[in-house]
Amino acid sequence: MKLHQKWAVGAGALACTATLVSSTAVTAAADDGRPATRSIVAQQFTLRLAADPGQVANVRGAATGNGVPVIQYPWSGTTNERWEADAALGGYYRFKSVGSGKCLNVNGGGSANGTQAIQYTCGSADNELWKFVPKGIGYQVVVKSSGKCLNVNGGVGVGNNLIQYDCTSQGVANDVWLPVWEPDNI
Repeated sequence: MKLHQKWAVGAGALACTATLVSSTAVTAAADDGRPATRSIVAQQFTLRLAADPGQVANVRGAATGNGVPVIQYPWSGTTNERWEADAALGGYYRFKSVGSGKCLNVNGGGSANGTQAIQYTCGSADNELWKFVPKGIGYQVVVKSSGKCLNVNGGVGVGNNLIQYDCTSQGVANDVWLPVWEPDNI
């Protein structure tokens, strides 16, 4: 499946977030133009910035420790840029790094704009619970603890830190995301 088809699969599947952690069937055109259906487990995904979908939320340096910054970085298919969604109450999810098993977290539970997004041992705190909110062609990713959005600090750019920042009503280039399924069998 081509990369642009994978984006459509991810965005389409999230239209019903209840399917985020369930098995789903994906229909795509076969090489001869006939529909082809495959069953996949839609758990591993990348978070791609809608304004620059070639870059993803990435655990810096594929490190596995607590407190490692999450950055925007060009997609390469590695485990430090793949996430699994564990459902929590109220439509929230914990995003667990496939590479480290740690959760996407707002550092120290801070509520200020600019607080760094990091990976940290998964627990039960609100600063590791995230919700998808439809916005334009993608989704804002909102943390429960502050109600702020996952944002690329300074706009689109390789290696820029991910932070929390006030959500915009219209969605801006650095806070609208495309969750893209990245199962191994596509």
